[in-house]
Amino acid sequence: MYNPVRIILAMTTLLVTGALSSCNHADELEPVSLAPQIVFLFSPSGLGDMSYNDCILEGVQKFKMEHKEIDIYIYSPESLLEAEKIFSDWLKRPESEIPVLFVLGSSDYEPMAELHLAEHDLTPNKSILLFESRKQYKAENIHTFQISMFGASYLAGVCAKQCSEMTPLILLANNTDSPINIAKDGFIAGYGSDCNVEYLADDWTGYVSASLAYRKMSDWVVDYDFIFPVAGGSNAGIYRYSREFEYSPFLVGMDIDQSSLSNRITGSVIKHIDQLIYRYLTEWVVTGIMPENQLYGLESGYADWLVAPRYVNDFSSLVNGMRHQAIVFEKEYYETSGY
Repeated sequence: MYNPVRIILAMTTLLVTGALSSCNHADELEPVSLAPQIVFLFSPSGLGDMSYNDCILEGVQKFKMEHKEIDIYIYSPESLLEAEKIFSDWLKRPESEIPVLFVLGSSDYEPMAELHLAEHDLTPNKSILLFESRKQYKAENIHTFQISMFGASYLAGVCAKQCSEMTPLILLANNTDSPINIAKDGFIAGYGSDCNVEYLADDWTGYVSASLAYRKMSDWVVDYDFIFPVAGGSNAGIYRYSREFEYSPFLVGMDIDQSSLSNRITGSVIKHIDQLIYRYLTEWVVTGIMPENQLYGLESGYADWLVAPRYVNDFSSLVNGMRHQAIVFEKEYYETSGY
């Protein structure tokens, strides 16, 4: 069994510093409690990425500050196998009177969810929220959403066209994760021509390979003057390299405003996932329900392209002029792509 870290207000600082890891010495999936529960499963080794996962945690902490009556249990698994064990054990727990929401905080968990939900029916007290998925389930207590990066990445591609004299590199964590492939498509559409694409791995480990990305930069700087990295925590290796070596490609920050990490970051593809998870958790607590399947793109405000302060004079007018077109193309993309 695995022991979660339970969020209480006094532990906020501890959580931020990454002291979140599952253990195997507990007899229960969570401690016995009569309060409504939220069980949060972060992506494998995702916390501490100074990006998507840490932004989610900020939203969860804000929610907890305002809803002290809710018990929140955090899991930070070290692998997909460990995550699957945690989720499977939770599904097998008997029905109770306590409402419980299980949050699968990664698109990597979609295959796992489909497999186990086909084998187990949810008891009435249980609900599930799956991040970054367009999957529609018949059960009313299974909810999904996706924040589209197409429109924001389109604007990043528009900016890249202005400062790149060579074919850009699109670096993706892996070739199986549909949300990051959508970002790739958006960037290419905004850039206006084909780009070179590389993958760090063939599975989730592409998100936690900062050292590998750092090493590869010595080759990429020879061939590219612009890199669009969509690789989670692995991006840290790219930003580190650009700080240490004067001649580095122009870059893009991802998920949060990362312009402070390198003077080569032209702007950041933003996901306001902290605001969205706060909204979903609040709706669940107040009403007991959440939207069943939602897509949030550039027009929603939950995704955006934020030009870095040092490049405002270069790109702001261009971005403002192209924003409506990016929204239109994003809608057309989803109508025709099958995503």
